Amino acid sequence: MMSRGSLSPTQQKVIVALVALFLVSFYFLRSIYIPIFIAYFFAFLLNPVVRWFEKRGFGRVGPIFLMLVLLFVLIAGFTVMMVPRIYVQLRELFARLPQLMDFLSLRLGPVSIKYLQYDVFTQWKEVLPTMVPEVAHFPAVGILESVLSGTARALGAVLTVLMIPILTFYMLKDYYVLNEQLMLMVPRRYVSDVREVMHRLSLVLGGLIRGQFLICALLAAYYSISFTFLGLDMALLLGLLSGFLNLVPFVGSLASLALTLFISVLSGGQLTQCMGILGVFLVANLIDNTVLTPRIVGKKMGISPLTIILALLAGAELLGFLGILLALPIMAMVKVLGGYLTERYFESSYYREESKLEGKQSLSDKV
Repeated sequence: MMSRGSLSPTQQKVIVALVALFLVSFYFLRSIYIPIFIAYFFAFLLNPVVRWFEKRGFGRVGPIFLMLVLLFVLIAGFTVMMVPRIYVQLRELFARLPQLMDFLSLRLGPVSIKYLQYDVFTQWKEVLPTMVPEVAHFPAVGILESVLSGTARALGAVLTVLMIPILTFYMLKDYYVLNEQLMLMVPRRYVSDVREVMHRLSLVLGGLIRGQFLICALLAAYYSISFTFLGLDMALLLGLLSGFLNLVPFVGSLASLALTLFISVLSGGQLTQCMGILGVFLVANLIDNTVLTPRIVGKKMGISPLTIILALLAGAELLGFLGILLALPIMAMVKVLGGYLTERYFESSYYREESKLEGKQSLSDKV
């Protein structure tokens, strides 16, 4: 006989089917879900600022409206003023990759021939044109071309973008009510667990998004200004890459330093410019490790550089540029959830209960 409050097999099957249908809909209706997730992301990002104003008697609606206007004006201004320059410099970078292979072949080709019996850099020069994507095929450029051609797809993209600030406004306005409504859907026996996990996620994602991404933005601005002052070609692009590669500890800084030095040498940069680039990176790492990270983030995510690289590669393969943006938050969520489930497992009676041993045997004897 089924106990009161338990689900019948039919009800369990219906719930499983609904959950499966909901998950499948993420793929087919991703154009609808993505703006909602982006809006909730902005709401999560801006809610501490709104709460600060709210505690000082300003309410929520006024600060929310002003912040959203300021935020999207900044995004629109960056898009109009900087994206064309980044686009041109990106094409220039791709055009210079064969020159980079020629430089490496000239310097390291004899070593490659000595130990590998062929010049690996010459072969890479022949392969690169087939591997490097055309910038004209990038999603942002495709959307721009669609807007200019007036297609229905472009109209849908524009409407989707316009919906994000509207959704963000209402999610921020009813942020706590929305979260409580979502909590009402959780079975009562799991409410305390879900609240604990959500609290940990808020701390980790807050440190990652509000902290680490802010540090990357500050470093990107510092690198771009410094490279422009040094007269380096593609200063804006190299500055943005150097700033956001800081997400990958140690490896990202080395990769961006090597790329920047190669571009400087290929552009005919003198020794003084190369020394200036080294100085810029040394100062950036010193400021990051002694000022920015301790004061803004407090502590690291605790994720190894190898895991971060694999997460970025997986995100790029699955969702392109959007996947790169979402890779680290998702990895942080997986780490928090996995850590909590591991704690609960070690605290469970299933783990703590010891098997009954016969006679005076020890556990090692049974093994």
